[in-house]
Amino acid sequence: MNSYVAWGIFGIISGFLAAFADVPLVMPNQSENINLAGVCPWWADATSKRFKVSFWLSFLGQPGGYIVMWLLADMISKENTTLACILKIVTLLGCYTGLMSHVVFCLKPLLYQKLCRKMSDDESKEVIKAIDPIFNPPMYLAGVMLWLGIAVTVIAAILTGALPVPKWCAFLNPIGSLIVLMPLKKCGVRIIGALGFGFVLLSVLLIIAGV
Repeated sequence: MNSYVAWGIFGIISGFLAAFADVPLVMPNQSENINLAGVCPWWADATSKRFKVSFWLSFLGQPGGYIVMWLLADMISKENTTLACILKIVTLLGCYTGLMSHVVFCLKPLLYQKLCRKMSDDESKEVIKAIDPIFNPPMYLAGVMLWLGIAVTVIAAILTGALPVPKWCAFLNPIGSLIVLMPLKKCGVRIIGALGFGFVLLSVLLIIAGV
């Protein structure tokens, strides 16, 4: 087993941890999306444990995804230094904006739970909403980097031959994970986080490229 395959297996495990980190952030017994701004009323009645678990799953899961991205960039650099440099920049920006975003996703409900016991509901919401102007720019940057940045760069590397894998592997990225998961969601299946599952697919890609 070479190092790329070993790190790919580690990335699959890490990716599933990151994918399950999104589950506690969705309203229990519902399949709606995570609310990225404002306040969700159900936070007040939820157990604080679910948000703490979400943080630790993300904290433990995200690094493996970034290692996989960096190693893919290392492989791509042998044929195309420009694409490799772009993927490394995406990885660097994703490293701190990605975890930063998830921290805020978990902190907002925990803060709201405390505030709504001491203030009116409207006052509590106003305090939580005050976080959004600071939080939104890195969140949007994380979204662009970790969804479009990864997908476009990896697909370009595969289609140009910079990454020596079959062309069907162009689906192994976070955008490709939507193709797998969204039909399940439409059928009412409670799904794991698409970005985390995208890390799983990237890890599979690393294994295929490393064999």
